[in-house]
Amino acid sequence: MAKSKTNFNNFWQTFRLVQIYLWAFILLVIVFFIGINEGLLGEMPDLEAIQNPHTAVSTTVWSVDGEVLGTFYNENRIEVSYDELSPYLVKALVATEDKRFYDHSGIDLKGLFRVFIRTGLMGQDAGGGSTLTQQLAKNLFHQDFGKTGKLSRLKQKLKEWILAAKIERNFTKDEIINLYFNTIAFGYNSYGIKTASFTYFYKKPKDLNLQESATLVAMLNGPSLFNPRIREPKTRERRNLVIQRMVELNFISQKQFDSVAQKPIKLNFHNPDFREGIATYFRMIVREELKHWCDNHKKADGSKYDIYKDGLNVYTTIDSRMQAYAEDAMRQQMKYLQKTFFAEWRGKQPWKFGERAKPDLLNKAMRETPQYEQMKAAGKSDADIQKAFNEKHEMTIYDYNGENGDYNKDTVMSALDSLAYYLQMVQCGFLAVDARTGEIKAWIGGTHMKYFQLDHAKKSTKRQVGSTMKPLQYAVAIERGYEPCHPFTYSAPACGNGGWNPAGTNRWKEGESVPMQEGLWYSDNRMTANVMCDFGPEALVEMARKLKIESALEPVPALCLGVSDISLTEMVGAYTAFANLGTYSQPVFIKKITDKKGNVLATFGTNQQEALAENVAYTTNEMMKGVIDKGTGAKLRSRYNLKTMAISGKTGTTQSNADAWFIGVTPDLVTGCWVGFDQPSVHFASTATGQGGAAALPIVGEFLRKSYNNNQLHLNPNAGFPMPSDSTYAPNFDCSNIVNATDTAVWKLPKE
Repeated sequence: MAKSKTNFNNFWQTFRLVQIYLWAFILLVIVFFIGINEGLLGEMPDLEAIQNPHTAVSTTVWSVDGEVLGTFYNENRIEVSYDELSPYLVKALVATEDKRFYDHSGIDLKGLFRVFIRTGLMGQDAGGGSTLTQQLAKNLFHQDFGKTGKLSRLKQKLKEWILAAKIERNFTKDEIINLYFNTIAFGYNSYGIKTASFTYFYKKPKDLNLQESATLVAMLNGPSLFNPRIREPKTRERRNLVIQRMVELNFISQKQFDSVAQKPIKLNFHNPDFREGIATYFRMIVREELKHWCDNHKKADGSKYDIYKDGLNVYTTIDSRMQAYAEDAMRQQMKYLQKTFFAEWRGKQPWKFGERAKPDLLNKAMRETPQYEQMKAAGKSDADIQKAFNEKHEMTIYDYNGENGDYNKDTVMSALDSLAYYLQMVQCGFLAVDARTGEIKAWIGGTHMKYFQLDHAKKSTKRQVGSTMKPLQYAVAIERGYEPCHPFTYSAPACGNGGWNPAGTNRWKEGESVPMQEGLWYSDNRMTANVMCDFGPEALVEMARKLKIESALEPVPALCLGVSDISLTEMVGAYTAFANLGTYSQPVFIKKITDKKGNVLATFGTNQQEALAENVAYTTNEMMKGVIDKGTGAKLRSRYNLKTMAISGKTGTTQSNADAWFIGVTPDLVTGCWVGFDQPSVHFASTATGQGGAAALPIVGEFLRKSYNNNQLHLNPNAGFPMPSDSTYAPNFDCSNIVNATDTAVWKLPKE
């Protein structure tokens, strides 16, 4: 009996001791995890950091129609919300990475037990035990974790558990999935599902189908190993495994699996390289402007905004559809012009001919290359350097004849030959702005950012404007009281003092009386010179300043013929005043800037100023209609089916056919185009190819044709230009009483 009582007492003593040890262990574990949370194993993110994870988010540049034009990034990441995800993405992720995701609270004990038994005790591969939430914790705060060694990995795992529990307490399951998709990397500098969807399939995440969603989820196991561009069979096998797991969880049917399992992965790959894609030159202009804004605006904590990390959104005035039309028109015309250019010169070096000849241009270009400088620094003689530059080898060059966006051409060429080749590549600058507001709708700075960095549309790039200056000279005459039919005697300009007598079109005979407006229609230099002589070049400079042209203008007689260097931006801006009864609209391109949460940081309005009297602008614009209806821009109507629209405009060509211009004006748009070469000494061989009406006008014409055919752009082909508020103002454009009997049937479009 005593022995039984002793055994009973020993049992209860042992039981109480086990209880004490158990509670002590539980308390120790609790204290241990509290310690980890307080930083025992290193600093832990606090609740605010979890709710506002500091992942680097790209600044996104948006078009006015809601398309992404491009991003600025260290990590190319654009965040999305849950409702922007395809349901297939969510199902594929859960089925593949964490099938009990909706049942656990951040840590899958069942999964951990499986890994412990099968991997730890049985030595089998049981897969990973990390939940989606743990993976998210690692993705969000990887910089706080150890990177190598078993001890570091154990620390990381413990911290992941605590962070996973915190995340589960503060976020819904949908929010966790959304955060996960925003943090993962997919290769090619694509971070987050939105960038990956764009990179691989050129789609929004919401529009991804079953196989596309499964492909991107398959890549999570290793973007390099399962790269669909270079390892399609292996990636397809992994994709099918993802889809099969969706079947196992009844997310999709077996029939759906069977319908796609044999299909190859069909990509629509777009490299996120900033030099690729749409509106590349424009994006660089936005970046410059945004950097300037960031330098002058700070966050609430006093730090500067970082355009590469802070996820700013820049909403621009560019319309992606109009931008695409402009780029398509440019590429089509460049292909034709380049072929014609090489045929006209037949292997000659064009910079050695003409009024702007620079015979040493090629050697100068060679001496400015890094290769030349390196060889010179290494003590190489000029003869050795010249020999090296003349050695032929395989290389890839840019070629306008490329198809489907690939403009690379493999060839054998010397370094000197390649320099000569690129000097002769035709270039383009293009701007289309809203005629009423000045908002820029399309911007082309050049033909390809990767090969040609000079932006020919920006304000700091200036070229001789040729006859596009003439409307300003005729506006001077209207402002000073001349009528469109004011007669001029066709003769050498009186202010030339016998030494300045620009060539005319040969449309009129010496001494004939010619209506002033016809001098503009047919871009006659002698007529324009005579108009200038009546008022002097200072009046033209004054007119240019009224129209916000800020470039240097020398008050010489030839100014009226466009000898000054002015930017495309300035010229297009000046022409907005002609379309708007004298109201100048400054070209602008940013509407607002927001942070990554959508909070508005800055808004930008338009800038209109009264520059000309209504009657001056209206009359000049009506005269410019004659350029399109009868003069040097006549092919705009006939070739591009713009026969009934209200259009005015002006062509322009400079000496030796170095610069070709056309500015077209409708009630909706002012569209300007320059075509030429990076070096003014390179030029077209013939006026037939190099004049504004032949080289630049077709780009504007094709752009307008496509834009006005798209009803979604809400352009009105039936609209007319605004009329002066003074209803009694009615200038006379019928000059038949002073027109001479010259036979116009044999007249051909002149050089401007």
